[in-house]
Amino acid sequence: MEHRYMSAHMNFSVVGASVPHVSQLPIAHNDAVTESEITVVQIPDGCWEPVDFLEGDETGTPSQLLATLYINSCPMHFEAYLVDELGEVADPKHHKAISLLKAALRDDEPWKSFQYGNRDYVMIAIPFGISR
Repeated sequence: MEHRYMSAHMNFSVVGASVPHVSQLPIAHNDAVTESEITVVQIPDGCWEPVDFLEGDETGTPSQLLATLYINSCPMHFEAYLVDELGEVADPKHHKAISLLKAALRDDEPWKSFQYGNRDYVMIAIPFGISR
């Protein structure tokens, strides 16, 4: 498979801070289209803010992370949830919310995860309310 790359400059905004991030983005191939551009965004670890922790581990492993990005000028909050080795949400406080979201999406598979602090997290993106 041949990869072509383009460069993108992105500003990630978290808690009032701005971190420039430049990355090489591959143009990938898929079955639906012979050639399509897929923008790959890597949110640096420093842009994630721990907002919740496992019960009894309030200074250790975050069970929930938050990052704010603007996509097409729309402010989005990305939330990430710690998952276990089976891809299930590890913190019981978040089970119901994620279960309801998965039911609304008619999705019964574990979600793909990413690594933060050598632990696996699943991510969801939610637009901010219209008043923001």
